[in-house]
Amino acid sequence: MGTKVLSANRRGVTLVEVLVALTILTGVLLGMGTFAVNFTRAVSRSDARVVAVQLASQRISEIRSQPNYSTLEATYNGTEPSIAGFPGYSRVTLIQRTGGPRPTFTNDFKTVTVSVAAPGFTTPIRKTIIVAAP
Repeated sequence: MGTKVLSANRRGVTLVEVLVALTILTGVLLGMGTFAVNFTRAVSRSDARVVAVQLASQRISEIRSQPNYSTLEATYNGTEPSIAGFPGYSRVTLIQRTGGPRPTFTNDFKTVTVSVAAPGFTTPIRKTIIVAAP
């Protein structure tokens, strides 16, 4: 009868229950921390890729709006080791002509490839267009 009285008056949790609860809570918090770190890295890589695509698109737009077809190579071919306002980014523009002036050649167009590299990129972002002779 004395045993029943002791168990009926028992209140709170035991030390073992507290340790089990803390272990579960620690596991959940570590998992959430790992997720947060990986998510932050993915977002920053995504932001860098968006900036690189915009820099490539900007150069493509400049080339498309260039009124003088014959000077595209002299004006844009080359490497920009740094881009103002975008530290760590570099841009390479390559323009290759196919054919030549008419009427001697039936084809006259230029293939323009713009590559943008940034820190942390394994491969640069590339955009390619074809510009036809006017």
